[in-house]
Amino acid sequence: MTLNKTEDLKFDATGRISFDYVQGIRQPTPTCDIWDQIWNFQAKPDDLLIGTYPKAGTTWTQEIVDLIQNDGDVENSKRAPTHVRFPFIEWIIPSVGSVCWGSWYDHVKGWWKAKDQHRILYLFYEEMKKNPKHEIQKLAEFTGKKLDDKVLEKIVHHTSFDVMKQNPMANYSTLPTEIMNHSISPFMRKGAVGDWKKHFTVAQNERFDEDYKMNMADTSLTFHFQL
Repeated sequence: MTLNKTEDLKFDATGRISFDYVQGIRQPTPTCDIWDQIWNFQAKPDDLLIGTYPKAGTTWTQEIVDLIQNDGDVENSKRAPTHVRFPFIEWIIPSVGSVCWGSWYDHVKGWWKAKDQHRILYLFYEEMKKNPKHEIQKLAEFTGKKLDDKVLEKIVHHTSFDVMKQNPMANYSTLPTEIMNHSISPFMRKGAVGDWKKHFTVAQNERFDEDYKMNMADTSLTFHFQL
């Protein structure tokens, strides 16, 4: 994702999105159609790119970044929905069967390894939930911004889950129901850490734990599934 304008990347979605493959990776067809533009994208030295796996806190981070850059100006950050202010342009994730966007394991481990060669700030959703003020301050410093305590507290409040869930510029309620039907499931549900485990059976949790242990055995990267 980039903070630059990407007017040329058009997305006209009507009805259910179909899927195709790019270099063996399953992707939504609109992404496949503009893959050459995505692949040839060149970031500028002062661009801020957000690399994330889908449904991993992307919208939350985009809102925080926008408020940091606007010194906590909430009204200016409401100029357009999140997905318009920060277009999605990158899904470079290794393949894994028929799962769209590929393997979560390869994605997180790849970026964890990349931080040793590039200037990358690795953020964890769990840490952002545990101590949002500290993580927002860390993100601000990474982007070269100095925030006074008043602005920092303002950003913490307006990027809290409960506030963002009611914000049409962040909760995706402006999208047509054909794209996202909130009566079935809202884009922002609970925002709780590890809530997904409650939806698993005992057998499913055991299977996940075994799979996680096997796939994360070759990295120093660790995640906490509860606070």
